[in-house]
Amino acid sequence: MPSLAQIRFQEAMRRLLEAGVSGGVFPGGVAATSIYRDGAHLLSEGFAGSLSHENNSARVRSDTIYDLASITKSFVAVAALVAADRGEIELDRPAEDVLADLRGGVAADVTLRQLLSHRSGFSAWGGLFLDLPHALGSPAARRWIVAEAARRRECPADQRTQYSDLGYIVAGAMIAAMAGAPLDRVVAENVTGPLGIRQEVFYIGGSGAPSRTIVSRRIAPTERCDFRGRIIRAEVHDENAAAMGGVSGHAGLFGTARGVAVFARAILDVLADRSDVFPREALIGALMPQADSTYRLGFDGKSESGSSAGSRMDPSAFGHLGFTGTSFWCDPRRDLAIVLLTNRVHPSRANKRITGFRPAFHDGLVGVHDALFERKASNA
Repeated sequence: MPSLAQIRFQEAMRRLLEAGVSGGVFPGGVAATSIYRDGAHLLSEGFAGSLSHENNSARVRSDTIYDLASITKSFVAVAALVAADRGEIELDRPAEDVLADLRGGVAADVTLRQLLSHRSGFSAWGGLFLDLPHALGSPAARRWIVAEAARRRECPADQRTQYSDLGYIVAGAMIAAMAGAPLDRVVAENVTGPLGIRQEVFYIGGSGAPSRTIVSRRIAPTERCDFRGRIIRAEVHDENAAAMGGVSGHAGLFGTARGVAVFARAILDVLADRSDVFPREALIGALMPQADSTYRLGFDGKSESGSSAGSRMDPSAFGHLGFTGTSFWCDPRRDLAIVLLTNRVHPSRANKRITGFRPAFHDGLVGVHDALFERKASNA
């Protein structure tokens, strides 16, 4: 039987998501919260809307799967921390020692740590897929994309923090090369497998992932893609990731709100010294703020103003956004994780209403938490 807190969170999430649907923010969405109280983990889920704007579209359910977009970066970064803790990869090894195509190039000296921390000096983004001389998803295409991403360097490493998809493309290739296994397997063996969410967070067609034919009906469509000439569904939205076959360090994971909430909860539990599923000291180090940016190794932090996390979350909060309309935020002080999964890019990325929706959504759920627990604490 759900607790009062779970019921309150569920009601609030459903109400907020319904407002998003009626306001044209997205066709539908699923949200989840996770709190830890009195020795128990309390997970709540809410959902509203439809998979698409089509009149006959199926309704969203709690197990609807969304393209997580850049939330992928957090999973990949944590997988790297775990693999490094096991001695399987080295965070400070130069790229040219790992990837032969980068030897003697402009990115020869960059390290995995710098790439994961957005301190590599790489450009933020580039339409590499537009000039691809190989078949989509082929080994040659993956190798070409990585090499081309590494050429898009704007300044030396550690000169400044600049969020970079291209940096994470190279990071994913370095992790796979050092681990001696495909990136999807590294993520599955170090993160989703230990958390028991391989069937809920996965690269489509990747290690331990459910069959595409089984889950395709549960996957929300994203955008009408000019590059591919169709509405994208059950394949990665990001064009560079698609050119690489759907598995990359910067994008490619699909998942449920519950799956992402389990991941976020695990991080909070490790920080609180309740779990050792991830290396605690390495995770604490990864979350240390950088002087010139809110970005950390694998995560973003809450800015002083205008944060998508809203105004009520603690300054220590961290998480990550996804371009498709996804996000998760963790508030260590409240021991609260909030996940929002939508397909706001359906049918077009031109819809940017989610920019205003996100902070209001998070403020609303933090308000529910504080009404349940902060007042109780002050009255104790």
